[in-house]
Amino acid sequence: MYLNADPGFTEIEANHSDLSQFEILYQRWGSILQNYAVYYVKDPEAANSIVNDLFVHLWFNKKNPDNLKGYLFRSVKNASINYLVQQRNSPISYADQDELVVISDLSLDAEMTNEESERLLFLQKVIEKLPIKRKLVFKMYRFEGFSYAEIADLLQISVRTVEDHLSKSMQFIHEHARQLVYEKLTEV
Repeated sequence: MYLNADPGFTEIEANHSDLSQFEILYQRWGSILQNYAVYYVKDPEAANSIVNDLFVHLWFNKKNPDNLKGYLFRSVKNASINYLVQQRNSPISYADQDELVVISDLSLDAEMTNEESERLLFLQKVIEKLPIKRKLVFKMYRFEGFSYAEIADLLQISVRTVEDHLSKSMQFIHEHARQLVYEKLTEV
């Protein structure tokens, strides 16, 4: 396996039987690739797993990539995106730390908790009514903390399209909230 002469790469000849050269490759690029994976998945443990899986695959792969640096970074990006898709499609979701605090805080008064849970339920129902792509962009930005640029990169759309989806999502939510307030006022 030859490493490219790109900046940061030295010519190291490694083959599948030369463990010491492979370890040098891992030591040099493992942490950089893990940071790159964390950029996408926001989970250091998942990023570590992605990079380790890549190096295991690289070790057992019979064919050496022509552009090793490009191969490593492209593989980490693809594996990270696959991980994110798999996580979104997973029916199991765990409460994050903030949700656990709210759930476990018994000092909240019951009326306030009911009112708050009503609002959250309403918001969840409205978000589910959004078109699929718009809902995905909204959840990635509001709930998962992705930046506009990260969303655009992951979904292969422009940053302007991300802004448009978020703007229209907020308009949709506000319209439904106004409608709910109007219905509550007319009930009385």
